[in-house]
Amino acid sequence: MRRLISFTYILLIASALYASWQLGADLRSIDSVFLKSLRLDSEISYSWDGIRLSIPFRFSHSFSHELNFAETGLNVSVYPFAGHGFYIGASMVRMGLFWGLEAPEEKFMLFSEIMAGWTFSFPWFFIEPRISILDAFSSEEGRIGVLREAVPQYSKIRISLIAGLEIQ
Repeated sequence: MRRLISFTYILLIASALYASWQLGADLRSIDSVFLKSLRLDSEISYSWDGIRLSIPFRFSHSFSHELNFAETGLNVSVYPFAGHGFYIGASMVRMGLFWGLEAPEEKFMLFSEIMAGWTFSFPWFFIEPRISILDAFSSEEGRIGVLREAVPQYSKIRISLIAGLEIQ
């Protein structure tokens, strides 16, 4: 039993040597200065052996409509070409909550996202251009249409530039 526990600890420590944490924000959120809405995107990620788990945190507010939207979820990405930075990913779960006077009647929403991008890692920081397709399976077209009208940054296809800290 002792050997099994010791072996498990060694595996966990060895896998942690090749893992990294990332904390980033979407620099494209600066377009909120020019639009009548605010969208803030950030995420925290954990990577190891060519797989990355991300938890996004997003908040949107419309200045012209009485509508707010907050969302989170769990994304899984795979780096198919080791060491080259290209990845593809999908949301395992993505959920959001509407509130405000113009919020849809059903306030809770489950939807999907697929993405592809390139991670450029430097000592202590990273930059990541990304393209994502929102609600890829068109399961929430009505409520996303309401959100898109109030917050124009919610387009079907979004090009982002994520930048942040990386701890290896």
